[in-house]
Amino acid sequence: MSASDPQPSLFAQALAIPAWLEADGATPYDERLHRERRIAADIDARDPLTRVLRWWERAAATRPVPAADTTLIARLLRARRLISLLMVLLGGAAGAAAALAVFHYDGTWPVNVVTVLASLVLLQIALIVLTLVLMLPQIPGVRAVQDLLGGLNPGALAAAAYRRLRRVDDSRADVLVWHEARGPAASRFARWQMLVWSQTAAVAFNAAVVLTAIALIAFTDLAFGWSTTLRLNADRVHRITQTLSLPWREFWPAAVPGVDLIEASRFYRLASAPPSRTVASELTGWWPFLLACILTYGLLPRVLMLTFASQRLRTATRHLLLDDPRTRALLDRMDTAEIQLGATDTENAPGTRNELAAAPPASDADALAIVWSHALPDESVPRWSLQHLQRRVSSTYAAGAATLDADRALLRQIASLQPRATLIFVRAWEAPLLDLQDFLADLRTAVGRECSIIVVPVSADQSPPTRAQQSTWSRWTARLADPALYMEIGLESGA
Repeated sequence: MSASDPQPSLFAQALAIPAWLEADGATPYDERLHRERRIAADIDARDPLTRVLRWWERAAATRPVPAADTTLIARLLRARRLISLLMVLLGGAAGAAAALAVFHYDGTWPVNVVTVLASLVLLQIALIVLTLVLMLPQIPGVRAVQDLLGGLNPGALAAAAYRRLRRVDDSRADVLVWHEARGPAASRFARWQMLVWSQTAAVAFNAAVVLTAIALIAFTDLAFGWSTTLRLNADRVHRITQTLSLPWREFWPAAVPGVDLIEASRFYRLASAPPSRTVASELTGWWPFLLACILTYGLLPRVLMLTFASQRLRTATRHLLLDDPRTRALLDRMDTAEIQLGATDTENAPGTRNELAAAPPASDADALAIVWSHALPDESVPRWSLQHLQRRVSSTYAAGAATLDADRALLRQIASLQPRATLIFVRAWEAPLLDLQDFLADLRTAVGRECSIIVVPVSADQSPPTRAQQSTWSRWTARLADPALYMEIGLESGA
């Protein structure tokens, strides 16, 4: 898969681009940085998605996506198409079967209007309410109900079954299964994909009900009546039908049952004989009302919900690409200004440790630096950042070596600066600990979701980390599931 493929879907690109960037991590940092800057200079768009896709058109031509990733992406694309087709077939078959059952008429007892309404209208309204609960944001008190409903959703069940039957073991296949998706972007995508599938089945169900009902009405001689154990008289039933008919009674009055029809169509199964043929021929007037109910309370809401879910799925697919840390790192490299290193850049670099009156970053390209647990000496931070990351540091702070109160005060200070990027220098030779994870979570709250947090492991001799250390820190940052947090090691030597 490459950018030259005919009209690749955004979903395919959301999987292919991060996979390509993962393999591209073996390319030296300076080569990647210069390539991104060169391509970005020819892109005048400011929309992040447009910038990434235009970059992809250029970059992907230099090297294809790894074969294993291409195979996985192709399998996931086929899975989406197959599950969508399965939802249409299952929904259509279930709808036709339901219509044949509730509209069954053998020439003796009429079709019970109460059964039709209960099966094809009231039950659907209840299911629509449950679907709306699934569409709500995941908030405390609702999330447990959403998790339960999601586990029973036909779209989620179909995706989970497909993955197990086809034995797709790659974790990226989790984007098709809501409860297994990792990270907010993947979970959001899986949820809306599940809802699109379920609403596709629901639309197919209702369309099949309507078509089957029309066929039965047109090609058979249906007679309708109503019967219920509840103590309902004709006046109360008339009020109920008037309420249900509110959406269409002005432009389709024939679909509003009158009192005479309601009174004449009540029947009792304990009667000695079914209604006579003469009476039965007068009981066909219910079908416009029933058809209008199914269209209004069944098909139309499902079409609207499918349209909404499809729009949300497109937005979630966009974020599946843009909220990937590898894509964020790409955009940061594209937006980093070219820096010509000189004596002034290294000897008079700005910022000292624990500046309590530090100024905001001098420009959007400048970053704040936080040294965790003395990973670098004070005077080395600006020089190290320029030489290895080609980033200017406007201010440098210390964390992880004093008290928790000092770290909290630092976070409040950084929050007031509103940086676009924050470098976190850590000891490469030490395993990541929970106190650093907690600090990063608090830092994300302080700087907001748009600020890039770049974890920079540094060896004891101030060189970039070894490959084993890189692997450790890369896996750890990935587990944090923060779309704007990633690891960068920089150049092996000064630029």
